[in-house]
Amino acid sequence: MKVNSGHDAQARMMGGNGAGFTGSATSPTATGFTASGLTASAYIGQQVILGSVYGVITANTTTTVTVDRWYTPANPGGAAASTPGAGTFVIVPGNAPLAFMALTANATAPAATDTALAAEITTAGGGLVRQLGVYAHTTGVAGYTLTGTYTANGSDALPVIVAKVGVFNSMVPGAGGLGFETSLSSTATFAASGDQLTLTSSVSN
Repeated sequence: MKVNSGHDAQARMMGGNGAGFTGSATSPTATGFTASGLTASAYIGQQVILGSVYGVITANTTTTVTVDRWYTPANPGGAAASTPGAGTFVIVPGNAPLAFMALTANATAPAATDTALAAEITTAGGGLVRQLGVYAHTTGVAGYTLTGTYTANGSDALPVIVAKVGVFNSMVPGAGGLGFETSLSSTATFAASGDQLTLTSSVSN
């Protein structure tokens, strides 16, 4: 189901969410930079480009921008990009895509007011953590799909019975905006390292 924050994100994507912003970034870190002239909390959920990388804004004050991490455009589902240098930044109008799929063993029915995926699997190095979904869309059709293949490994806490999937605008476990939350048609059990699940989320506009 599309949760309330997903409706908001889709509206920002399609309507542009007003103008973007550009300025000079100083003191960049792995999770943001300092700037000036910003409107507090005005850019949450938007993408900011600095150098050859981008991040998803999770918070901003009038003088700071906080991002979930830095992404390499050609491989957003891969490792975080290196921290960029100081320079001109651009905050892009709209909203960062809801493209990252997360799993949980929590079986509580999704609610429109949910803003996070309860008990999201976040085990560092595990094979069941968030990943970039493979996007597919047929021209002219009102909808699209995201597909992810998850393979348990030795870092995962097994066994685990996966019951729900959430779709976010961030690759970082526990971060970003939740757009969709869905109970699986049947639960999936990961009993041992090497167990695998291919999961497709279908979105109708």
